[in-house]
Amino acid sequence: MGSPVPGIKARRRKPYGQWASGVLILAVAGAFVWSQAGNQNLDWASVGQFMFHPAILSGVVVTLELSVFSMVISVVLAFGIALMCQSRNRFTAAVGQIYVWFFRGVPLLVQILIWFNLAVLYPTILGTDTNQLISGFTAGLFALSLAESGYMAEIIRGGILSVNKGQTDAGLSIGLTRGQTLRRIVIPQTIRVIIPPTGNQFIGLLKASSLVSAIGGSDLLTQTQLIYGQNFKIVPLLIVATAWYLILVSVASVGQYFLERRFNPDGAASGRSVRQLLKRNVLLQKFSPSPRKAVRP
Repeated sequence: MGSPVPGIKARRRKPYGQWASGVLILAVAGAFVWSQAGNQNLDWASVGQFMFHPAILSGVVVTLELSVFSMVISVVLAFGIALMCQSRNRFTAAVGQIYVWFFRGVPLLVQILIWFNLAVLYPTILGTDTNQLISGFTAGLFALSLAESGYMAEIIRGGILSVNKGQTDAGLSIGLTRGQTLRRIVIPQTIRVIIPPTGNQFIGLLKASSLVSAIGGSDLLTQTQLIYGQNFKIVPLLIVATAWYLILVSVASVGQYFLERRFNPDGAASGRSVRQLLKRNVLLQKFSPSPRKAVRP
């Protein structure tokens, strides 16, 4: 018998390319940080001075209010618009589609300017001066809410379409109405699907709120511009605004992560609602008293 063939020893190749690219990236990043840290024109003392300035903090609060309120309003509107787009009534579906087409098509800054100048079209509303009703904050809130609702309507519509039609039919087969089927089966599963894109939309909305500075909406960027308009420390104040936007986005990203875990902990519970309803219906039928048969005389 011949001698056994010696086994082949496999050796893992060392990732020299990854090491080299990592060292290069660290070197470039370190050089950039070093150059900025030693740059006297940046005036880091002013950055620290204005980081927690009362005007800056009030701008942070207004930015949060604009973003949160606009997101809540847009989600409520978007659910209605998404259901309209899915309606069997052609007229209702057409109205929903036109709404989405319009508010997604008009640039956000244009919408903000239109709302802020609404007094040109309607000097008074219900006997009240329009300029007193539509402030910079109000105009920004309306524009952000309506523009965002156009995008959210498509996200929610996609979430509704992702639910298997068989689950809707199963809900109807056990005696649920279409409204109950929507509330108990479709919407809970839709929420799981739309949370990641909704979180991304909120982060985008948080940054888009800076456009309100075009009409003096008292947001973070507006307060930053007011301060550097007086002391001419433009770059240090913009660094302050950048730092706060990064903080807000980071907090929103962490919140999105925990929401995703809360609503979809294992990523495989899409049919849980309908299974629970079907199981409960079977148990009710099994243990409910059967009707007595009428005895003929």
